[in-house]
Amino acid sequence: MTRLTDRYVSLVDRVEYANAGGYDRFISIHHNAFNGSIQGTETYCDTDGSPESFAFRDITHPYIVDAFGYTDRGVKTAGFYVIKYTEMPSILGEASFLDYITQWDESWRFQVQWQDHSGIEGWAYCGGLCEDLLSPVTPQYLSRVVDNSYPSFTTEGPNRWDYGYYGIPFGPDYTWINVSSDIHTAKWNPYIPVSGLYDVSLWWVSGSNRAADAKFTVHHHNGETQFIVDQSSGGEEWYSLGSFTFHEGTFGWVEVSSEGCTPGPVIVADAVRFMGVPAGIEDENSPAVEQAMHIYPNPAVASVGIELFGFSGVSEIGIFDISGRLIQMVSSLHQNSNDFLWAAEGCDPGVYYAVAHSDESGIVSKRIVILER
Repeated sequence: MTRLTDRYVSLVDRVEYANAGGYDRFISIHHNAFNGSIQGTETYCDTDGSPESFAFRDITHPYIVDAFGYTDRGVKTAGFYVIKYTEMPSILGEASFLDYITQWDESWRFQVQWQDHSGIEGWAYCGGLCEDLLSPVTPQYLSRVVDNSYPSFTTEGPNRWDYGYYGIPFGPDYTWINVSSDIHTAKWNPYIPVSGLYDVSLWWVSGSNRAADAKFTVHHHNGETQFIVDQSSGGEEWYSLGSFTFHEGTFGWVEVSSEGCTPGPVIVADAVRFMGVPAGIEDENSPAVEQAMHIYPNPAVASVGIELFGFSGVSEIGIFDISGRLIQMVSSLHQNSNDFLWAAEGCDPGVYYAVAHSDESGIVSKRIVILER
């Protein structure tokens, strides 16, 4: 509980309290008001929330509707502060309209029958919470975002990282440092709840004074993978670095360093997202996957060649988007051939996965990046 007495707690304090406590779920309990003629129940999660938040909302909403028996106004999304900036799966419930007077006086019910009302409401939210927590958990439905305002984000170096508000940061702001002869680092270190494969994406605010050679390193189960990111362009959206295996706990992280960067420009450290990859996709950084599937060119802007090695009986491969949705089945170029050609001209820029399966050889997949044309 963010408070046990009748006192006001700011939106920022509510979020900071929840994030600092490392809680599993966040529920913001509300009651609505309009013009006295509407009654009903609606439940929200953040518009850009994690798959877990959407699932939590969808599981909990029927409990609240059944408990009160009011009109089901549906599940919805919004950018409310307390569900946007909390790290854990979060929902906001509007169980009823307090000013409803068309058929009865709802405000009277709250004044006279408050204990019954609060008891019913508590039971409803607990029912949804218990079902959500007891549901089978797989990495496919997990997502963790670490923003620069979260406790799991840290910086090191002789100089203080400053805050910036220009552009569209992921949260209320971002941090930045001028590249100099001193070494400065920033680290995003999430708690991964379930071992598995996660897509790692960056969010930054670009600008003409940004570093064109910011050095990012993903520390994952199979080692370390480095990337040079041009922060002078792009940004203000998620930029995928690829998929990596992480173990449950805080054993994996992403780090940006000024070491080796051109002195003068600014390195931005904003947010990193760790999103569970659909089942059946394997870690492209493992040696077995590297040897079994070759993709060229990658990144690409149009056609992509795919070649399999050591696979038999594969006449088609699937192309999936980052959410696990099948985009297209691609047939081999020739009979009994392990060569494929994906015509990607009609697809949006982004991250895709080529997945091949055979009864003898199992499943192999690799990431494909389609660039903006």
